[in-house]
Amino acid sequence: MHELVEAPRTSVLRPADRATLAGRSPSLPELYSFMTEAELRFRSLRMRITDRRISAAGEETETSELWLRHPGFAKITQTRGGPLERNFDIWLSDGNLVQTYDARSKVATRRRLPSMPVGADDENLPSFARIYAPVTALAAETLAETFVHPHGFCRNVLATGVTRQVGTAVLVGDREAIVLRCDHPRTSHVLTDRPDHWLEVAVDYQTGLILLLAEHIGGRITRHGEVTSLGLDGTIGDETFRLHLSADTQTVY
Repeated sequence: MHELVEAPRTSVLRPADRATLAGRSPSLPELYSFMTEAELRFRSLRMRITDRRISAAGEETETSELWLRHPGFAKITQTRGGPLERNFDIWLSDGNLVQTYDARSKVATRRRLPSMPVGADDENLPSFARIYAPVTALAAETLAETFVHPHGFCRNVLATGVTRQVGTAVLVGDREAIVLRCDHPRTSHVLTDRPDHWLEVAVDYQTGLILLLAEHIGGRITRHGEVTSLGLDGTIGDETFRLHLSADTQTVY
């Protein structure tokens, strides 16, 4: 166990500056800019995401629980299968170190948080070449990362397809969301590089967080990730960000 030390803050939190968009039908550049600053509109976050994937092998559901406290502290627990199965993993960071734990193999890791190349977030770089420096880093290639840090998703996915606003919806209780449809976005996955591949995305009107990401092929849903619980600016204690391991856990590095 190590002492919790706050990581240096890379951006100024400003939850009161512009709590909502100016209108219900913003232009896409306005919306993408708003989404990029989503994590700046809260100091702490509790989020649960249910991710349902449908393939030829059947349906698989994964639940992600996220605890986040600026700056630097984050914990993601991903659970699969039934409540009695030990099929889960944990990703934990204090802004300096990253710890992981895989319950199936009882293997843990501990290493430094990867740092971006020097100058990669320089504001003089064109937007397509600039890397977003988050206040609090999250595990790469997870829905939690995509939903809380939408900058890369806007640039690399939504901006590469034919995207338009198709309406609004009320999600996660009573949160109003802007609903987008993105037809045939660029993708590196050959199986979904089809003209009838499209995405449905819901963006929280107040914060810019993504609340829904559904992938469609024609009229069939192949993936449905949705925020089912959301709490902003609640108290999250230090104990949340400590990883307790059993004696038979193997730490590989």
